[in-house]
Amino acid sequence: QDTRLERVPRAEDFFLRIEASRIRLAYQFDPQLAVSISQVDPLPHQIEAVYHYVLSSPRIRFLIADDPGAGKTIMAGLIVKELQYRRLAQRILIIAPGHLKYQWQREMKERFQTPFTIIDRARMNATWGENAWEDKDHCLTSIDFVKQDTVLSSLQNVRWDLVIVDEAHKMSAYAYQGKDQVKVDKTRRYRVGELLSRQTNHM
Repeated sequence: QDTRLERVPRAEDFFLRIEASRIRLAYQFDPQLAVSISQVDPLPHQIEAVYHYVLSSPRIRFLIADDPGAGKTIMAGLIVKELQYRRLAQRILIIAPGHLKYQWQREMKERFQTPFTIIDRARMNATWGENAWEDKDHCLTSIDFVKQDTVLSSLQNVRWDLVIVDEAHKMSAYAYQGKDQVKVDKTRRYRVGELLSRQTNHM
């Protein structure tokens, strides 16, 4: 039996490969690709922050300190999508206040078509014997959960491409004047940020 035709790619497979390559390289021709494909209508200050400042850095270390209601979630979502399409972010961690984690999960899925798995005590128990943080590429958790010693220790050797922290100012440490020098009191939240800053490429 002549099997030479079996080695010829099907037209459907060929066009799927072409389409995948087109999408992967699209950001080179559309510098605001995430805006075009997401369910958002960003404001000028959001475009400026994301495309003129954050994404212009080869290694992102950025604090967005806009007022409440300024659309920081939208900016974070645009950063996620742009880094994904540039193949710079596969493993992503979002840390949010406990009362906002489901809102983050919903907005990332509905606006940016990127589902996130919430990591909490129930999830960690369900993945007993494995590391819940490594089970999924897109993880979302609360700051008060992850700051617990047993939870933080499970993150020690886990690598991320991108970490996003909502209300990052609450990760601050406290400096005070000691007897001979200024001393720094590292809070548990601060230790979370300190660890993750070493475990990720972009933050």
